[in-house]
Amino acid sequence: MIPFLVAVLVLVVVGTLLWKVMAAQAAQAGSDGGPGGMVEDAPTGPTRQASPRRPQRRPVAPDDDPEFLRSLDEKIQREDPPST
Repeated sequence: MIPFLVAVLVLVVVGTLLWKVMAAQAAQAGSDGGPGGMVEDAPTGPTRQASPRRPQRRPVAPDDDPEFLRSLDEKIQREDPPST
């Protein structure tokens, strides 16, 4: 059991170190414009154009919808009139 835990621990440490080394190399390659570097004019975010007009936002839940709440109130008043 102990050798297995040591092996897992070693693999985690080695994997972490390799990840950091590879990330540093990729950052270095990107800064000097070498292979793997980023092109200056490449898009870094979403490439889809935003619509010029934003659609009207609708409530997500029924209890946020004023029309639903109004119709619910009217339904309750029809079914159970006030006793005054």
